Amino acid sequence: MPNQKDENNLQKEVGTSEGSSTLYEYTDSGDVSWRPPVAYGVYAEEVEAHFAALFPGRESSVFHELVSDLVHIDVHIMRPTAERAFFVIFTTGMSDLAMTLPEGIAEEHRDLERAELFMMLPPDWDPGDAYQTTADIPYEQFWPVQLIKYLARFPHEYRTWLGWGHTIPNGPDYSPILDDSGMGGVVLLEPGADFSPLTTEEGTPIHFYMTMPAYKEEIEYKLEQGMSALDDLFAERDLPLVVDMYRENYCK
Repeated sequence: MPNQKDENNLQKEVGTSEGSSTLYEYTDSGDVSWRPPVAYGVYAEEVEAHFAALFPGRESSVFHELVSDLVHIDVHIMRPTAERAFFVIFTTGMSDLAMTLPEGIAEEHRDLERAELFMMLPPDWDPGDAYQTTADIPYEQFWPVQLIKYLARFPHEYRTWLGWGHTIPNGPDYSPILDDSGMGGVVLLEPGADFSPLTTEEGTPIHFYMTMPAYKEEIEYKLEQGMSALDDLFAERDLPLVVDMYRENYCK
């Protein structure tokens, strides 16, 4: 995750968990010079329109990426309304490039090769003013933007893919995302047909995955029992879709 080195990393399959999840490790292939994006905002307008339809009537702003390596990732901020009092943030640019699907999945599910990420955040989150630079925002507030920017670049840097049920620990020791929260990783959820996929005007499907912080024990439960089991647990415990970094650990 954001505190890890991520220059031209490559994936290596290292085994399968008890829950049939494929396990990977990522290695650095050496120093690589800056790589200008080969595409820029290919589907950005359509993704923005998609979220505007899902969450109408919201003031919005964008954290534009000033210097981009490989892909240009912007993070869009949609502010709360009186009726739906939570922030929505989402990426554009991740879908500019196709992800590298495993051979078996690529043959049957080519529609999974393009994606964007989003999160729902509580109304007391403070992303700063619309034109404030990221350097002016403390990490305690900026981490959601940093997190989904990192994850949106992740599959292109590592020549891999992200999809429903994928879990990403914050380093090998599940370091806390926030010092005062025990959550040390994320799981990607696909919350329903209203969100995903979007079929663009040219016929390209784009999936949207909710980036949900999770505890180490929840991620390990998924690795042991499979994502369907974790999904069932989240449903049973009524997992809040608006991120709560201090919620109960469902697998403690």
